[in-house]
Amino acid sequence: MLLACVLHAQAPCSNFNDPTNPQGNWQLDPVNDNVSYSSGSPNTMDGSQYLILNDLSGGSWFINPTDFKNIGQRFMGQCLYFDFYLEKDGNYGQPIHPTIHIISGSQVITFVANVTVTPNSGWVRVRAPIANATSSTLPSNADGTWTMASGTWADFNNVMNNSTAVMISPDITSSPSERVYYDNICIKSCDGCSADFKLDTSFSTVSNAATANLTILNPILFSTPGNPGSTYTVNWGDGSGTQPYIGSTLTHDYSNGGTYTICVTEMKDRRVICVRCFTFCYSKSGVPSKDITNTAVKSPFPELEAIAKAEQSQAGQKDIVLVPNPAKSYVDVQTTLSKRETVSVKLVDISGKVVLEKSENLDSGSQSIKLNTDKLAQGIYIVEVKSNGKTTSQKLLISK
Repeated sequence: MLLACVLHAQAPCSNFNDPTNPQGNWQLDPVNDNVSYSSGSPNTMDGSQYLILNDLSGGSWFINPTDFKNIGQRFMGQCLYFDFYLEKDGNYGQPIHPTIHIISGSQVITFVANVTVTPNSGWVRVRAPIANATSSTLPSNADGTWTMASGTWADFNNVMNNSTAVMISPDITSSPSERVYYDNICIKSCDGCSADFKLDTSFSTVSNAATANLTILNPILFSTPGNPGSTYTVNWGDGSGTQPYIGSTLTHDYSNGGTYTICVTEMKDRRVICVRCFTFCYSKSGVPSKDITNTAVKSPFPELEAIAKAEQSQAGQKDIVLVPNPAKSYVDVQTTLSKRETVSVKLVDISGKVVLEKSENLDSGSQSIKLNTDKLAQGIYIVEVKSNGKTTSQKLLISK
């Protein structure tokens, strides 16, 4: 069987662009829930959709308890970015310093930006360092400083390393009429990476190989005069050299088991802006040396097709939908997720052997994973989908 691992997880990034669930894993705090939220567009910094928060009477916290856990342990040395816009200040009448908060239990640390904004003065982008305090000095950078209302520097480090949530709030004054916008709350390199990167890996027992698919998410391509934009190159970590990224998903195959580090370099005007790397590994121990076929299938094709069509008609009652079914060269495994998570798919033949495996990090909402079935023999297979600790299966017919 194929054994696979992903060593470097994708850094969390909330861009609020999902048309069906723009807030993603952000939600009202169970106690301080006096916030109304919606979405707007566009954020002039990147042309995308953003989150709108309105302050109501009482505590007004909006939190993400899912994506930003233990960020100090996972992303030390990187930065927590966010875009901020102030529409209404509750008649405060003074410049506002944008803030973002990290929570661990009942303790809260707050990053206060140096930049100030006034109502409708425009968007600003802030980066907060993910770093530990040393003695009594809390981390800071050119964008601002971390603060803590009470506690020691050791308490600060505990919150940073063992975070349970990230929090934002529209609450500025005692007057419940403030309105603020947030966007692109993301953890990424502090040295100016303009885009995030997504790495999907699949592992096939048919071809005895692993495949990596790399996509740059929402690249910010500057186009003002004298500012030509960024270029990207990919090093696949197997000695094959670098490959330029020109705006579509790049695919690379690995025929030998091992550990591979894939690095993406962003350059601008021949100057390296940043380098982001992901590492994955796989082992081919126990993989069959020849293709798996379904010579034992005895049912006549018309009957198999009728079974597949009957199951397809009931797909609306199931957690996954296979399109098309019967399949020839490919099948889309469609599912709906309540949150961003890793989804694993296995294709099993009638003898119980796994003939194809694939895993992807997917956002919440309606999602699909495409399986290439072109090299598989005609017959009956079982598709197993594992997400959120639950495994769902459905029958698939492959016809040629």
